[in-house]
Amino acid sequence: MEAALAVGISITVIMLSALLFDRLKLPNILGVLVAGMLMGPYSPLASVNLMGADFGNIIIAEPSLVGVFAVLGAALILFGIGLEFSVIKIAQLGPFTFVAAVIKIGIVYLAGYAALSLLGFPAQSSALVALALSFSSTPIILKLLEASGKIRRAEMPFIMSILVIEDLLAVFFLGLIAKPGGQFTEYEFALSLLRVVLTFIFAYVVLSKLINKFLTLVSYSDELLLLSTVSLVLVIGYISEGIGMSFSVGAFLAGSTIAGSSESKRIEEKIKPFNSLFSSFFFFSIGLLVSVSSILSNMPLLLLFIVIGIAVRFAASGVSAYFIGFPGRGACFCAAAFLPISELSLLLISQGMAGGLVPASFLGSFAFAIIVSSFISAWLVHRENEIYNSLQAISPQIIINNMRLLRSTALGMRRAVSETSKYYHVVEKLPSISHRPESLSTREQMVLTTKNAALLMVFSSACYVPIFLMQVPDWSFLSDFFVFIFAAFFVTSALFIVNAKSSADSLMKMMVRSSTGAKYAPVGHIFITIFFLALSVSYFWAYQLAPASLSVILVLPTLIFCLRSIASIIKSIASDGIRL
Repeated sequence: MEAALAVGISITVIMLSALLFDRLKLPNILGVLVAGMLMGPYSPLASVNLMGADFGNIIIAEPSLVGVFAVLGAALILFGIGLEFSVIKIAQLGPFTFVAAVIKIGIVYLAGYAALSLLGFPAQSSALVALALSFSSTPIILKLLEASGKIRRAEMPFIMSILVIEDLLAVFFLGLIAKPGGQFTEYEFALSLLRVVLTFIFAYVVLSKLINKFLTLVSYSDELLLLSTVSLVLVIGYISEGIGMSFSVGAFLAGSTIAGSSESKRIEEKIKPFNSLFSSFFFFSIGLLVSVSSILSNMPLLLLFIVIGIAVRFAASGVSAYFIGFPGRGACFCAAAFLPISELSLLLISQGMAGGLVPASFLGSFAFAIIVSSFISAWLVHRENEIYNSLQAISPQIIINNMRLLRSTALGMRRAVSETSKYYHVVEKLPSISHRPESLSTREQMVLTTKNAALLMVFSSACYVPIFLMQVPDWSFLSDFFVFIFAAFFVTSALFIVNAKSSADSLMKMMVRSSTGAKYAPVGHIFITIFFLALSVSYFWAYQLAPASLSVILVLPTLIFCLRSIASIIKSIASDGIRL
């Protein structure tokens, strides 16, 4: 098939699919992906002959025929994101928004990495795919919420803030994995990280000023401004390739440096039609590479992507939204809205595939997972009440209480920071998140944290046992799972210490509020001091038995809590046991 005919067929099919999905009130991106699957060399229509019409004659057997348009489309996607990016906007998000983003991305990443590693995939492939699974799609989410009438919800500022952070991280990692040929050593990774950081700094400090002056010179003509913008995207993209990063990262930097100029709005309006056309070619070209038969033959990988991309991402997004201060129903809405996997994740996977980091079979399964996650998100965003009621009915009470404790603690920390930090005098002017109080009483908090501490102590001990047994030759096979066992041991141990300290604090508050109990406050602090001192000795002894556990690090927080208890004893005695 000639290139001109392939392009003509592609444009026609893209238009028809976009029209169909627009009528269905679904994102056009999904329709373009499906159209690519139906028109590609692996299409199920390739052997169909209907009333004398042979569909095999219009199938695009060579995806490279539209490859140039796809590359330009990928660049314009990043350029459009760059135009929306503002360093000032990022700075105004506030530290707790970044913490919420870390919670969302971190939970999905850890689950994806652990699952892929257990399936036997290499560490670099597992890390890249797990990272790609953690990002959500800005255009798909906005389209879904707009079509469902949810675009003005109170949760939208939070959703947009998280999406901005994820887009920035995705672009950053695109720059890190641009090295072709596969394997990274630690030294090469450090150099790549340094190169990306220096490039971003140079772009925002130096290049942005040069570009602004250049655009001012050509701003008198719309045609010249448009041609200059496209030229800048291509030039900066190729320079980015030349210094070892991807063309797409250069396109993002071009957009983000132009975003600060006085002509950015004009440029955005003029280039938007071209952006829509060429970005459609990118998604269409991805669809051309999807083989339905290959996906079905590799069903465990597809199921893994769907489970991580839906169940784990839903839980992670809900927890992060609840942490930031939304009530349960609002957190369920955020969780449903965040489900669509990002189109930048496709760029990460395709670039990792080109660099030898990811097997070719991943791309088709990943594209299909994006389609599935988007359809499920479109169905769930209308059902936050049903989701909330169902989760409340099936969740154990201890989990519900822990979530309330997490939220009340986070809100308390935000209030404390806002009272002491000058930075929050600016941030508090932004739209606030309404919430209803769900804090626990002191007694309820003590009971809950005591139960948590007991359970976490059991889990931590259970994780330490295999670390100890790894030293025995007959149990050396456990070393294959060392990373996961060590992470579980360290996380459960840290949470155990925190819950034990919280339980002790709640107990002392209850004693001090009681007229009789206040007299015995020094005695209570003595027992708490002995407990944390014994805990310090236990962790040091555990390190001596199994140095690989690194439990000696946990000695520091327990000693700090021990010293704080000693200080409380002195205060209590000095005040005759009346107050702490």
